[in-house]
Amino acid sequence: NSATPVVEGQFAPANGWQTIRFNGSKRGRFVAIQALSSQSEKPEVAIAELYVRDADGNRLSRESWTVKYADSEEINRGNFTGDKVFDLQESTYWQSARKSPLPHLLVIDLGSEQTISALDYLPRAESSAPGSIKSFKIFVY
Repeated sequence: NSATPVVEGQFAPANGWQTIRFNGSKRGRFVAIQALSSQSEKPEVAIAELYVRDADGNRLSRESWTVKYADSEEINRGNFTGDKVFDLQESTYWQSARKSPLPHLLVIDLGSEQTISALDYLPRAESSAPGSIKSFKIFVY
């Protein structure tokens, strides 16, 4: 989709939740996160969990979420598919395939049109947070 990103920037090189607030609320059914680079400078990226927040800043239920598209998933070393970003388990994660070139894109179908104001991102829990995203773009459509 050639839509304009609602926000672009860089995540901090750290473990733990990071919240990216949009410049105002956006309405859409799909949220896409495009990873442009990783903290390690390697082409692989990973996301342990994602949430989106409504116009009041509350986390939306992820019960109806599905993966609309993932440009790359690491399926040869286990189960690291896109649906792991909303499975309520911080120890599982989506990971792009090894040596698959950047950028990487993950598109989540929220199940219905929503008004959202922010995205919460959790990198992998290991001490070095392998696969952490550095530069990103977020789209809502």
